[in-house]
Amino acid sequence: MSREPINFNFSELTSVIDEYICPICFETYYKKEIYQCRQGHCSCKDCWEKSFEKKKECMTCKIQVNSFNELSRNRLLENLLLKTDVCCPYSFRNIIRVDESEELIKESNGCKEIIKLEELDNHIEKCSFRFVKCEYHEKGCNDKIRYNENEIHISKCEYQSLNCTHCSNVYLLKTIEQHYLECPSMLIDCFVCEEKIKRGEMYNHLDIECQEVTISCKFSQFGCNDKIKRCNLENHLDQINHTKYLSTAIDGLSTSIEHLNIKNNLLSNSIDELTKNNELLIIKNKQLSNSIDELTKEYKNKWIISNYSKINHNVGDSLISPKFGKAPNLFEIKLYKNGEDNTFIGKIGIYLRPTREQKNITFSITLLNKDSKKNDTLKYNNEITNNGWGWREFIKCDKLNKENGYVTEDDKLQFEFTLTYPKPMPLLSN
Repeated sequence: MSREPINFNFSELTSVIDEYICPICFETYYKKEIYQCRQGHCSCKDCWEKSFEKKKECMTCKIQVNSFNELSRNRLLENLLLKTDVCCPYSFRNIIRVDESEELIKESNGCKEIIKLEELDNHIEKCSFRFVKCEYHEKGCNDKIRYNENEIHISKCEYQSLNCTHCSNVYLLKTIEQHYLECPSMLIDCFVCEEKIKRGEMYNHLDIECQEVTISCKFSQFGCNDKIKRCNLENHLDQINHTKYLSTAIDGLSTSIEHLNIKNNLLSNSIDELTKNNELLIIKNKQLSNSIDELTKEYKNKWIISNYSKINHNVGDSLISPKFGKAPNLFEIKLYKNGEDNTFIGKIGIYLRPTREQKNITFSITLLNKDSKKNDTLKYNNEITNNGWGWREFIKCDKLNKENGYVTEDDKLQFEFTLTYPKPMPLLSN
């Protein structure tokens, strides 16, 4: 159980004589070292240290003092101070104060011991009148209680935990009374039959179980307007002939069944119509999906050039592939074996040319090698004008031979290419 911290001055515990007060800072020598010059003038250690920072002299008689080595500690005065009789700080009721300027007030039920100053610290730790925190302070209790009153306080503290005697849940003393007014497990009197029922089950008891509750006859919706206690319902049904009410009920049910059959037939017809419409929509959706897939799927193929080594091209001469793609958006590949012009002599040029301008076309072309790791692939994704688009320096001419693996043993050069058409854009009208 932790002790509450306290603030006090030595002068508040006893009548202090001038000899126990530092003449420089005017504080008592309590828990301070006392030093004197060779003329016997005393001051606390703190004041001497501050004085040496400015002047090397006694603050009282002005005699020269160069350092602490020229001072002597006045242990006699320190010991006389420790033998002083003082009252216990716990004799005051407001010793736990925030503002030290607040005047201490004696309390009749506080500690009345008079002790020597040298014993004060030990007494404070063990004093039965010391202020301690309530053991429930972490739950919210901020009361400051004396150690010797702790048991009494604990027995009444509103922050102690208690088990509800009805539901066994844990509540604070300050809230348990309110809980008792709401506890669903607490037994209360049924206001009709006076039987003890759990509060949480009362509505169910009144609605289904309580025999003293007045209820309507089971045939009330068919015309019986009698009100009887639940305990008398069976007698009522035995004593009263409800046949006429049953006939009314049957007639009403028959009419309702006829109406429901009519509605059911209407709904069945509607469902059949919706089913047919749904099947048509599914067919149209599949047709549309197939059309979109047809427009957006990739076109893959190969261009095989036979007798490649026997093709003699001058600069600017080209070889054109057969047209390919999906009509009407057809393409062809144009190959310059010895360069498109004098600037690119010795460089293979490759171009994709459309029969009409195309946008958002993705085109990739791969020059195949017998070692697939050495395949050369280039890719383009953009608008392609009627003049086409491609690469003037696809590869050096002298690399295309059998030794490098690009020309097959039967003198063929092979390109593999992929053409991806864009998705169609929505049709807009102004």
